[in-house]
Amino acid sequence: MDKRDDDRGERGNKPLETLRDGALKVSIFRNQSEKGNYYTLDPGRIYTDEKTQQVREASSLSGSEPLKMAHLLTKGYERIGHYREQDKEQAREERPSRRSRSRDQERER
Repeated sequence: MDKRDDDRGERGNKPLETLRDGALKVSIFRNQSEKGNYYTLDPGRIYTDEKTQQVREASSLSGSEPLKMAHLLTKGYERIGHYREQDKEQAREERPSRRSRSRDQERER
């Protein structure tokens, strides 16, 4: 198997989820930077090499595959929106409220 066959990204992290349509797939990855989380989509087409019988992944598409991939990418984009909303909600929950910060500041005085 080549590096991409195990469904890992460039940094070796596992996808949050993988959307599929037959041999086509789009994996969604969460990555982190100084600015916070960001998300990437990794499209591919799975096939079996006739000579070696190994499962491989390609990026080329033919026939109706580009239309199917466009649909998968759209779904992936929508799922990323869901993950971003989860990130915002988690950040809100982790952030102390203004009232509790004000009370803490008054106690310190």
